[in-house]
Amino acid sequence: MLPKFAAVALALNALSANAFAADLPARKSAPAAPPMLSACTDRESIPTDAFGFTTGSDVADVGSFGPSLTYGGGFGTRSGRSNAHGAQLQGSYGLFPCFEIGPYLLGGDTNASAGGIGADSSSYGAGVEMKYRLLGRDLNGIGLTVVLDPSVNRTDPDGAGRFTTFNTGIRLFADKTLVPGKLYAALNLSQDMTWTGPDPYGRSSTFTVSGALAWQVVDGIYLSGEVRHLRRYNDLGFDNEAGYATFAGPGVYWQATKQLALSAAYNVQVAGKAKGEPGNLDLTNFSQHLVKVKAAYSF
Repeated sequence: MLPKFAAVALALNALSANAFAADLPARKSAPAAPPMLSACTDRESIPTDAFGFTTGSDVADVGSFGPSLTYGGGFGTRSGRSNAHGAQLQGSYGLFPCFEIGPYLLGGDTNASAGGIGADSSSYGAGVEMKYRLLGRDLNGIGLTVVLDPSVNRTDPDGAGRFTTFNTGIRLFADKTLVPGKLYAALNLSQDMTWTGPDPYGRSSTFTVSGALAWQVVDGIYLSGEVRHLRRYNDLGFDNEAGYATFAGPGVYWQATKQLALSAAYNVQVAGKAKGEPGNLDLTNFSQHLVKVKAAYSF
Protein backbone atom coordinates (compact mmCIF):
# COMPACT_ATOMS: atom_id res chain seq x y z
CA MET A 1 0.00 0.00 0.00
CA LEU A 2 2.79 2.42 0.83
CA PRO A 3 4.29 2.47 -2.65
CA LYS A 4 0.87 3.08 -4.21
CA PHE A 5 0.15 5.87 -1.69
CA ALA A 6 3.53 7.47 -2.41
CA ALA A 7 2.89 7.42 -6.16
CA VAL A 8 -0.52 9.11 -5.69
CA ALA A 9 1.06 11.74 -3.45
CA LEU A 10 3.74 12.52 -5.97
CA ALA A 11 1.15 12.86 -8.75
CA LEU A 12 -0.98 15.21 -6.65
CA ASN A 13 2.09 17.26 -5.77
CA ALA A 14 3.05 17.56 -9.44
CA LEU A 15 -0.49 18.65 -10.39
CA SER A 16 -0.60 21.28 -7.65
CA ALA A 17 2.84 22.58 -8.68
CA ASN A 18 1.68 22.88 -12.31
CA ALA A 19 -1.48 24.67 -11.25
CA PHE A 20 0.52 27.09 -9.07
CA ALA A 21 2.91 27.79 -11.92
CA ALA A 22 -0.03 28.50 -14.21
CA ASP A 23 -1.27 31.09 -11.72
CA LEU A 24 2.07 32.94 -11.82
CA PRO A 25 2.36 35.88 -14.22
CA ALA A 26 4.25 35.04 -17.40
CA ARG A 27 7.90 36.09 -17.26
CA LYS A 28 8.56 38.87 -19.78
CA SER A 29 11.61 38.57 -22.00
CA ALA A 30 14.28 41.21 -21.52
CA PRO A 31 13.89 44.18 -23.90
CA ALA A 32 16.16 44.08 -26.92
CA ALA A 33 19.22 46.24 -26.54
CA PRO A 34 19.18 49.35 -28.75
CA PRO A 35 21.55 49.19 -31.70
CA MET A 36 25.03 50.39 -30.92
CA LEU A 37 25.65 53.78 -32.47
CA SER A 38 29.00 54.55 -34.06
CA ALA A 39 30.56 56.94 -36.52
CA CYS A 40 29.82 54.39 -39.25
CA THR A 41 26.07 54.03 -38.73
CA ASP A 42 23.24 56.55 -38.66
CA ARG A 43 19.50 55.98 -38.40
CA GLU A 44 19.03 58.06 -41.55
CA SER A 45 21.45 57.85 -44.45
CA ILE A 46 22.14 60.78 -46.80
CA PRO A 47 23.20 60.01 -50.39
CA THR A 48 26.74 61.28 -50.88
CA ASP A 49 25.86 62.55 -54.39
CA ALA A 50 22.75 64.48 -53.34
CA PHE A 51 24.70 67.78 -53.08
CA GLY A 52 25.98 68.25 -56.65
CA PHE A 53 29.76 68.68 -56.87
CA THR A 54 29.85 68.77 -53.05
CA THR A 55 30.01 65.34 -51.36
CA GLY A 56 28.30 63.91 -48.28
CA SER A 57 30.09 62.11 -45.44
CA ASP A 58 28.57 58.60 -45.61
CA VAL A 59 30.86 55.64 -46.41
CA ALA A 60 30.14 52.13 -47.70
CA ASP A 61 29.08 49.40 -45.27
CA VAL A 62 31.61 46.65 -44.59
CA GLY A 63 31.67 44.17 -47.48
CA SER A 64 29.48 46.23 -49.82
CA PHE A 65 30.71 47.08 -53.31
CA GLY A 66 29.49 49.65 -55.82
CA PRO A 67 30.81 50.69 -59.25
CA SER A 68 30.19 54.16 -60.65
CA LEU A 69 30.79 56.04 -63.89
CA THR A 70 31.18 59.83 -63.84
CA TYR A 71 31.35 62.29 -66.73
CA GLY A 72 32.88 65.72 -66.11
CA GLY A 73 32.89 68.59 -68.59
CA GLY A 74 34.47 72.06 -68.55
CA PHE A 75 33.61 74.72 -71.13
CA GLY A 76 34.47 78.35 -71.78
CA THR A 77 37.65 80.41 -71.83
CA ARG A 78 38.45 84.09 -72.23
CA SER A 79 39.77 83.87 -75.77
CA GLY A 80 39.52 81.12 -78.35
CA ARG A 81 37.83 77.82 -77.53
CA SER A 82 38.19 75.27 -74.73
CA ASN A 83 36.04 72.16 -74.30
CA ALA A 84 37.26 69.52 -71.84
CA HIS A 85 35.65 66.11 -71.36
CA GLY A 86 36.62 63.54 -68.75
CA ALA A 87 35.38 60.17 -67.50
CA GLN A 88 36.06 58.30 -64.27
CA LEU A 89 35.26 54.62 -63.68
CA GLN A 90 35.43 53.76 -59.97
CA GLY A 91 34.73 50.79 -57.75
CA SER A 92 34.11 51.51 -54.05
CA TYR A 93 34.35 48.85 -51.32
CA GLY A 94 33.70 48.90 -47.57
CA LEU A 95 36.97 47.37 -46.39
CA PHE A 96 36.38 47.62 -42.64
CA PRO A 97 34.12 49.68 -40.33
CA CYS A 98 34.12 53.39 -41.24
CA PHE A 99 36.65 52.86 -44.05
CA GLU A 100 35.91 52.88 -47.78
CA ILE A 101 38.46 52.39 -50.56
CA GLY A 102 37.73 53.33 -54.16
CA PRO A 103 40.31 52.72 -56.92
CA TYR A 104 39.48 54.42 -60.22
CA LEU A 105 40.55 54.89 -63.84
CA LEU A 106 40.63 58.27 -65.61
CA GLY A 107 40.37 59.33 -69.22
CA GLY A 108 40.04 62.75 -70.82
CA ASP A 109 40.05 64.75 -74.02
CA THR A 110 40.46 68.51 -74.50
CA ASN A 111 39.66 70.49 -77.65
CA ALA A 112 41.15 73.97 -77.41
CA SER A 113 42.41 76.76 -79.63
CA ALA A 114 43.72 80.29 -79.12
CA GLY A 115 44.64 82.78 -81.82
CA GLY A 116 43.91 80.18 -84.47
CA ILE A 117 46.41 77.71 -82.97
CA GLY A 118 45.08 74.37 -81.78
CA ALA A 119 45.94 72.96 -78.37
CA ASP A 120 44.15 69.61 -78.32
CA SER A 121 45.23 66.87 -75.92
CA SER A 122 44.20 63.50 -74.51
CA SER A 123 44.97 61.93 -71.15
CA TYR A 124 44.58 58.79 -69.10
CA GLY A 125 45.43 57.82 -65.54
CA ALA A 126 44.45 56.08 -62.31
CA GLY A 127 44.05 56.79 -58.62
CA VAL A 128 42.60 55.53 -55.36
CA GLU A 129 40.23 57.36 -53.03
CA MET A 130 40.47 56.37 -49.35
CA LYS A 131 37.74 57.59 -46.99
CA TYR A 132 37.57 57.24 -43.20
CA ARG A 133 34.55 58.46 -41.25
CA LEU A 134 35.49 60.21 -38.01
CA LEU A 135 32.07 61.37 -36.73
CA GLY A 136 28.50 60.14 -37.14
CA ARG A 137 25.44 62.40 -37.25
CA ASP A 138 23.48 60.50 -34.58
CA LEU A 139 26.30 60.70 -32.03
CA ASN A 140 27.76 64.12 -32.84
CA GLY A 141 25.14 66.09 -34.74
CA ILE A 142 27.30 66.14 -37.89
CA GLY A 143 28.94 63.54 -40.09
CA LEU A 144 32.64 64.05 -40.81
CA THR A 145 34.88 62.06 -43.15
CA VAL A 146 38.56 62.54 -44.00
CA VAL A 147 39.73 61.61 -47.50
CA LEU A 148 43.12 60.92 -49.08
CA ASP A 149 43.06 60.82 -52.89
CA PRO A 150 46.37 60.25 -54.75
CA SER A 151 46.35 59.89 -58.55
CA VAL A 152 48.63 59.95 -61.61
CA ASN A 153 47.70 61.22 -65.07
CA ARG A 154 49.52 60.96 -68.39
CA THR A 155 48.77 63.77 -70.89
CA ASP A 156 49.55 63.69 -74.61
CA PRO A 157 49.19 67.13 -76.25
CA ASP A 158 49.12 67.38 -80.04
CA GLY A 159 52.46 68.58 -81.40
CA ALA A 160 54.21 68.45 -78.02
CA GLY A 161 55.84 65.93 -75.73
CA ARG A 162 53.93 63.84 -73.24
CA PHE A 163 54.04 64.75 -69.58
CA THR A 164 52.93 63.21 -66.30
CA THR A 165 50.93 64.82 -63.53
CA PHE A 166 50.88 63.52 -59.95
CA ASN A 167 48.10 64.79 -57.71
CA THR A 168 47.41 64.29 -54.01
CA GLY A 169 44.06 65.45 -52.67
CA ILE A 170 43.38 65.90 -48.95
CA ARG A 171 39.70 66.49 -48.19
CA LEU A 172 37.14 66.84 -45.42
CA PHE A 173 33.48 65.98 -46.09
CA ALA A 174 30.89 67.11 -43.52
CA ASP A 175 27.10 66.96 -43.56
CA LYS A 176 24.13 67.51 -41.24
CA THR A 177 20.42 66.74 -41.14
CA LEU A 178 18.46 70.00 -40.84
CA VAL A 179 14.93 68.59 -41.23
CA PRO A 180 14.74 64.76 -40.99
CA GLY A 181 13.57 63.24 -44.23
CA LYS A 182 13.59 66.59 -46.03
CA LEU A 183 16.50 69.03 -45.77
CA TYR A 184 20.26 68.41 -45.48
CA ALA A 185 23.44 70.49 -45.58
CA ALA A 186 27.02 69.64 -46.59
CA LEU A 187 30.38 71.39 -46.37
CA ASN A 188 33.63 70.33 -48.12
CA LEU A 189 37.24 71.48 -47.71
CA SER A 190 39.88 70.28 -50.16
CA GLN A 191 43.54 70.87 -50.97
CA ASP A 192 44.90 69.34 -54.18
CA MET A 193 48.69 69.37 -54.58
CA THR A 194 50.03 68.74 -58.08
CA TRP A 195 53.44 67.90 -59.51
CA THR A 196 53.76 68.22 -63.30
CA GLY A 197 56.78 66.72 -65.10
CA PRO A 198 59.11 65.76 -66.57
CA ASP A 199 61.73 66.65 -64.00
CA PRO A 200 62.18 69.36 -62.75
CA TYR A 201 58.53 69.12 -61.77
CA GLY A 202 56.33 72.19 -61.73
CA ARG A 203 54.31 72.55 -58.55
CA SER A 204 50.81 73.93 -58.13
CA SER A 205 47.82 73.52 -55.83
CA THR A 206 44.11 74.24 -55.66
CA PHE A 207 42.19 74.99 -52.47
CA THR A 208 38.41 74.47 -52.55
CA VAL A 209 35.66 75.24 -50.05
CA SER A 210 32.06 74.44 -50.92
CA GLY A 211 28.66 74.38 -49.26
CA ALA A 212 25.37 72.89 -50.44
CA LEU A 213 21.77 72.29 -49.40
CA ALA A 214 19.79 69.26 -50.59
CA TRP A 215 16.00 68.97 -50.36
CA GLN A 216 14.24 65.62 -50.72
CA VAL A 217 11.22 66.57 -52.82
CA VAL A 218 9.73 63.07 -52.80
CA ASP A 219 11.22 59.77 -51.68
CA GLY A 220 14.47 59.18 -53.59
CA ILE A 221 14.55 62.52 -55.46
CA TYR A 222 16.74 65.38 -54.19
CA LEU A 223 17.22 68.90 -55.55
CA SER A 224 20.31 70.81 -54.48
CA GLY A 225 21.98 74.19 -54.73
CA GLU A 226 25.63 74.88 -53.96
CA VAL A 227 28.33 77.55 -53.90
CA ARG A 228 32.03 76.67 -54.37
CA HIS A 229 35.11 78.88 -54.06
CA LEU A 230 38.42 77.76 -55.62
CA ARG A 231 41.87 79.34 -55.38
CA ARG A 232 44.83 78.31 -57.57
CA TYR A 233 48.47 78.67 -56.45
CA ASN A 234 51.76 78.27 -58.29
CA ASP A 235 53.24 76.26 -55.40
CA LEU A 236 52.10 73.58 -52.99
CA GLY A 237 51.10 76.07 -50.29
CA PHE A 238 49.22 79.35 -50.20
CA ASP A 239 51.94 81.89 -51.06
CA ASN A 240 51.97 82.39 -54.83
CA GLU A 241 48.35 82.90 -55.88
CA ALA A 242 47.52 82.52 -59.59
CA GLY A 243 43.79 83.25 -59.43
CA TYR A 244 40.47 82.45 -57.85
CA ALA A 245 36.91 81.69 -58.93
CA THR A 246 33.48 81.30 -57.32
CA PHE A 247 30.95 78.90 -58.80
CA ALA A 248 27.25 78.36 -58.12
CA GLY A 249 24.64 76.04 -59.52
CA PRO A 250 21.93 73.40 -59.09
CA GLY A 251 22.00 69.63 -58.90
CA VAL A 252 19.57 66.71 -58.97
CA TYR A 253 19.79 63.19 -57.53
CA TRP A 254 17.45 60.28 -58.32
CA GLN A 255 17.46 56.90 -56.58
CA ALA A 256 16.02 55.15 -59.62
CA THR A 257 15.98 51.67 -58.03
CA LYS A 258 17.25 50.16 -54.78
CA GLN A 259 20.64 49.62 -56.46
CA LEU A 260 20.85 52.32 -59.17
CA ALA A 261 21.30 56.05 -58.55
CA LEU A 262 21.63 58.83 -61.13
CA SER A 263 22.82 62.38 -60.45
CA ALA A 264 23.75 65.54 -62.35
CA ALA A 265 25.09 68.97 -61.45
CA TYR A 266 25.89 72.24 -63.21
CA ASN A 267 28.11 75.10 -62.01
CA VAL A 268 28.76 78.47 -63.62
CA GLN A 269 31.56 80.84 -62.63
CA VAL A 270 29.91 83.93 -61.12
CA ALA A 271 33.03 85.75 -59.89
CA GLY A 272 36.79 85.44 -60.14
CA LYS A 273 40.10 87.01 -61.03
CA ALA A 274 43.28 85.72 -62.67
CA LYS A 275 46.48 87.36 -61.53
CA GLY A 276 47.68 89.89 -64.13
CA GLU A 277 44.64 89.30 -66.37
CA PRO A 278 41.76 91.71 -67.15
CA GLY A 279 38.13 90.92 -66.47
CA ASN A 280 36.00 89.86 -63.52
CA LEU A 281 36.32 86.10 -64.10
CA ASP A 282 39.30 83.75 -63.96
CA LEU A 283 39.09 81.97 -67.29
CA THR A 284 42.82 81.23 -67.34
CA ASN A 285 42.91 78.71 -64.48
CA PHE A 286 39.26 77.63 -64.50
CA SER A 287 36.47 76.98 -66.99
CA GLN A 288 33.39 79.16 -67.10
CA HIS A 289 30.90 76.25 -67.09
CA LEU A 290 31.21 72.89 -65.32
CA VAL A 291 29.00 69.81 -65.74
CA LYS A 292 28.93 66.50 -63.87
CA VAL A 293 26.78 63.42 -64.61
CA LYS A 294 27.11 60.23 -62.56
CA ALA A 295 25.58 56.74 -62.54
CA ALA A 296 26.25 54.59 -59.46
CA TYR A 297 25.23 51.00 -58.72
CA SER A 298 25.43 49.16 -55.41
CA PHE A 299 25.39 45.45 -54.64
